[in-house]
Amino acid sequence: MADSLSRQFARWAANLKYEDLPPAVVDKSKAFLLHALTSAVLGGADPRSEHAVHFTLAEEAKADGATIMVKGGKATRLGATFANAEIMHNSGLIDSYRMLTHPGPVVVPAAIANAELEKRSGKDLLTALVVGYEFTFRLADEYIPATAASGYRPSPVYTAMGTAVATAKLLGLDEDGIATTIAYVANMANALNQSSTEGGSDGAVHEPVSARTGVFAAQMARENAGRKGSEHSLEGSAGFYNHMIGNDKGDLKASFVNGKTNAPFDEIMQGLGSQYKLLTAMFRMYPFAAYNQPVIDLMAEMKVEHNINHEDIDQVYVHMNWIETLYPSPAFPRYPDFDNPRLLTPAGPPTTHWYAAHSAVNGGYPEISGKTYGPTGWDLGKDEAVNKFTMEHVHLVQEKDRAMFSPAIRVVMKDGTEYKGEYPYHPRLEWDFETLAKRLEHTVPGMPGGAAALAAVVEVSRKADTLTSMDPIFEAVKPR
Repeated sequence: MADSLSRQFARWAANLKYEDLPPAVVDKSKAFLLHALTSAVLGGADPRSEHAVHFTLAEEAKADGATIMVKGGKATRLGATFANAEIMHNSGLIDSYRMLTHPGPVVVPAAIANAELEKRSGKDLLTALVVGYEFTFRLADEYIPATAASGYRPSPVYTAMGTAVATAKLLGLDEDGIATTIAYVANMANALNQSSTEGGSDGAVHEPVSARTGVFAAQMARENAGRKGSEHSLEGSAGFYNHMIGNDKGDLKASFVNGKTNAPFDEIMQGLGSQYKLLTAMFRMYPFAAYNQPVIDLMAEMKVEHNINHEDIDQVYVHMNWIETLYPSPAFPRYPDFDNPRLLTPAGPPTTHWYAAHSAVNGGYPEISGKTYGPTGWDLGKDEAVNKFTMEHVHLVQEKDRAMFSPAIRVVMKDGTEYKGEYPYHPRLEWDFETLAKRLEHTVPGMPGGAAALAAVVEVSRKADTLTSMDPIFEAVKPR
């Protein structure tokens, strides 16, 4: 009989060494670090970060604890993880895997706090990030839509799992310790989708709480050394997946792949150690749902390529994966009439129609923390040309066979001319370190400290494998 999922991953994670990592995986882990550190610099200027730091220091200040980024101060391992996760999350600059999972502001702050307190090196940090990201993505991969359809928000659920194993790796836990960590966090990971459906503020604490939860699970496994967790905590009849997708057989209530109704659990760990799912993660550059990013960029490219004046456009048709049009899930859509080009959804942000219109009218959209931090007051009413274009010219087209994050756009001009464009996820969104670093230059106009601040985080991330402590990371994100 095959080993449990937890056992297979725990064995690989416990034995993994930095030297085992392929160059492309090292490069991607550095990119994850860069993206998260940039988000910390940006998020540190958000008033919500002040509240999180104040709360943390009031409740969990610890003179010899972990460092709070940007703001300074020391707190418990759990407290600093929470505060730093909140700082990173507040920027909106987060990475994404299969639309609904965002490990950056969860796994990275937890890994840095634990690397600091355990006196680990930069190579140890990068290895832990690989462990955390890979576990997150393998667990989430085929089950994200089914998890959302069951009423749970996939990102905090699956990133708590990844955070736990990344922390366990940095704590030096062996195979049994990591397996127990997985069992513990499987009992703790949770987050409801209601906030995504109606825009409640509870969603704002999902990722920071998940970061804290993952660290706590690994700490408990270390403190309870010798006590064994459930071996089949993930795939067991009353385990994690039975809870998150509603059954222990891999049956899917929803899938990104049209017609797919089952994803066997025994495929989750296939290729572990030789095929890295983390290489396919994308980096979100705008402060809203990531499926809008390729729509914005494709429309901007088409506008330049064909010298399109928005006043000459009759209609714009944006073809997308059907689940993207019914975010966060067809079971709990933010708005069921998906092709209603409203300027606001019930949960607050504009629809994809509005972002496509903004790109058609203005040739793009400001990157996060650029001259406008996302849509200031959602920018509605401030750009009447965009609002008018949204309501009169943009349509979404659902396609069940279209890959996620791979939109197509058809522009019909008033003279009958048509222009078509495609934006395939692979390779357009699978950026390496240098590609990400170049794109992040667009954030400089709104970044505290400007180009010097970005240069500092690029440099420390690029040289992360030479670090002997986490101190250069904290220095790099200090206000300038």
